[in-house]
Amino acid sequence: MEKAQIDDINLQILKLRTALPIWGVEANDLVELARNAERAAATIDERTMQRMRGLIETTTGWHNTLLYWEEQDAAPALSADFRVLRGSLDAMRKEVANAAAVFGSKLEAPHR
Repeated sequence: MEKAQIDDINLQILKLRTALPIWGVEANDLVELARNAERAAATIDERTMQRMRGLIETTTGWHNTLLYWEEQDAAPALSADFRVLRGSLDAMRKEVANAAAVFGSKLEAPHR
């Protein structure tokens, strides 16, 4: 990897690190909404399902970007950072997809 590419990746990672806690809170809120709806034998409204889809799509996009960067012969420390970030994104996607699955919606957290 060239220095300019590494610098750009580091800037993108800073943005990702800023967004991760926000997405984590969103994921927790969505899972809690799904659990509350399940306990109340209610359905999840379409707006909540759209939020779930949006979060999964966003985290999937970042997951794929991180995977691409890792495949570009990144330094071992940078590759390790990519794997840790991907793990966090995967955990969020899985929790949200599992919560949606309770209501029969197939929001997939794709694996790659």
